[in-house]
Amino acid sequence: MLDTIKALVKAPRIAQLHKEYESLLDESYVSYDSWIRQKEVEYLAGTLPNTDDVQVVGYDEVGRCTYAANVILFAADIHRLSARALHAVISVFNKYPDTVVVYGDEDEYNSDRTVRMNPIFRPEWSPDTLTSYLYMGNAIAVKRSAIPEGITDIYELILTVTKGLGADRVRHVDYVLYHADYSRSLYTEGLVEDKAELSSDDLVSILIPSKDNPEVLKQLLASLTDRTTGVPYEIIVLDNGSSDENKITIEQNIKSVSNDRKEWLKAAKYLYSPQEFNFSRICNELAKNASGKYLLFLNDDIEIRDSKWLSKMLGYAVREHVGAVGAKLYYPESKVIQHCGITNLRLGPVHKLQYKEDNRVYYDHVNDMDRNVIAVTGACLMLRADVFSDIGGFDEDFVVAFNDVDLCYTLYEKGLYNVVVNTTHLWHHESLSRGDDESKEKIVRLQNERQKLYKKHPALYAKDPFYHDYLTGDILDSNYTCAYEYEYDGSMRMKAFKPRKIRGSIRPGRYDECLIISLEQCGSLAYWLGPNDSHGGDDKTIYIGGYAFVAGSDNSCFKFSLLFEGSDGVYELPCNKVYRPDLEINLDREERPAMCGFSMVPDMEGLPKGEYRVGVMARGLASRLKLCRFTNRYISNE
Repeated sequence: MLDTIKALVKAPRIAQLHKEYESLLDESYVSYDSWIRQKEVEYLAGTLPNTDDVQVVGYDEVGRCTYAANVILFAADIHRLSARALHAVISVFNKYPDTVVVYGDEDEYNSDRTVRMNPIFRPEWSPDTLTSYLYMGNAIAVKRSAIPEGITDIYELILTVTKGLGADRVRHVDYVLYHADYSRSLYTEGLVEDKAELSSDDLVSILIPSKDNPEVLKQLLASLTDRTTGVPYEIIVLDNGSSDENKITIEQNIKSVSNDRKEWLKAAKYLYSPQEFNFSRICNELAKNASGKYLLFLNDDIEIRDSKWLSKMLGYAVREHVGAVGAKLYYPESKVIQHCGITNLRLGPVHKLQYKEDNRVYYDHVNDMDRNVIAVTGACLMLRADVFSDIGGFDEDFVVAFNDVDLCYTLYEKGLYNVVVNTTHLWHHESLSRGDDESKEKIVRLQNERQKLYKKHPALYAKDPFYHDYLTGDILDSNYTCAYEYEYDGSMRMKAFKPRKIRGSIRPGRYDECLIISLEQCGSLAYWLGPNDSHGGDDKTIYIGGYAFVAGSDNSCFKFSLLFEGSDGVYELPCNKVYRPDLEINLDREERPAMCGFSMVPDMEGLPKGEYRVGVMARGLASRLKLCRFTNRYISNE
């Protein structure tokens, strides 16, 4: 009876909160249609270039008509070209006269052609993606002088024209050139089967760092020798200090592998070299002991699943323009993606599509086609031995984190292209070696190594040529979502919020793990915005962004605030609400989570000097419930 009365009393308040929530959603919502139209106006601002020297040719007319202009714009359906497609294309040829090929982006109209939706924003020149499928899409412009005679297929034509060209001659334009019909085939696909000729001396040295993981390593060795065919390889394990008991077990396992040598296994070696853990130094020592033309760095917690995995990776590593080659990784006993390439965001390097089920084709084939990426994980990374030597190997200043990313960034800056092979997969028993990174010390180490990464590669801060600027880079979202949904207002970032001290204890606030917190940034605003941002402030300006929600509850009925716990007590800062459509998608089982984001700059003058642990409090707006939880993230007010 009492519960019924309570529910009746709370009902009007809950209805009011739902109405306020819907109103906030309406105010926060940004239409892709209006956003992209504004972008296009900005792109073609001023006098439109002359398009008299552009000829439009259908894909079905390739090689069957006379090419009469200096620039030929091929289109799957010429009636679906955007209104200013010719202007956007010719502007690139005019600005960069040596350009040979120009391609752009796509979207589609709704059924009555009034609203644009479902964009696909394409990467910069990606030569290895092109050998997987015609990723350039339904509209591609080519300089007539480069078009060979006798070719009647658009895919063959583009493969031929672009062979050996660099990014200075194959250019992507940030403009929607074509309005597709996604109910039909989006564009021509055609996997190039024979990617490279392999010779008999293409020995691959499989290099495995391992310590005190005998059972995990045994599983890897068994799967490696049982399931690897088509490529000669050697195995080298470097143990940086296992216990005596584990050392004996590992030696026995490797001796067994060596004695029971499979057809493609040429040697198995065990190196015992006790030392402090430094992933980069260990890998460099492994490379010095390798005799292969190709090096494959492999974590000991990998399990081989595909007999052709090595030959598929080697098929790219032999290409002169290719740097590092990685593979798709699943979490064990599943098809849940752990890695299908690394994307470089403002947040830092992330694994897009991580934790997604690999049961469908995601954004522009990012999970099912081999493709160029800015980096791949060191859990499974192959490259030519001479290239590894040329760049000086792994940078030993990166002890634990970002050593693989740093290597890949260095390769990219040397003009090489990194590739992830999505047409094979391995299982990765992730974190068996190091555990999680949630302690305060590990978080600080990760932040320091991230800062070191971008100090070394400043031009790549928040930049990724294989991830369009129109895709979100400010949040930790595993999906490929559009930036317009997450464009935090710069003025909001700079708006100061003053913390107030909580009198007495924060109780009766209940510490509760149902309160979920994700701090995507918690530290210096200048560090977050990067060296190229003009209004970042100094290192003392703090920026905190992320989200919090109460699992299993109606989140529109909670008010969230940040907590700063210091030596003299706890301070509270009300959270501004930021629309996060990704939460609506990713937390589809939760109730009304879309307004659970926050983004703010606290006024640190209200806090005494010192270090503060950051947490969140959730207050019930239709009840007396208070929940609190602290993270292992800290801010300093010195």
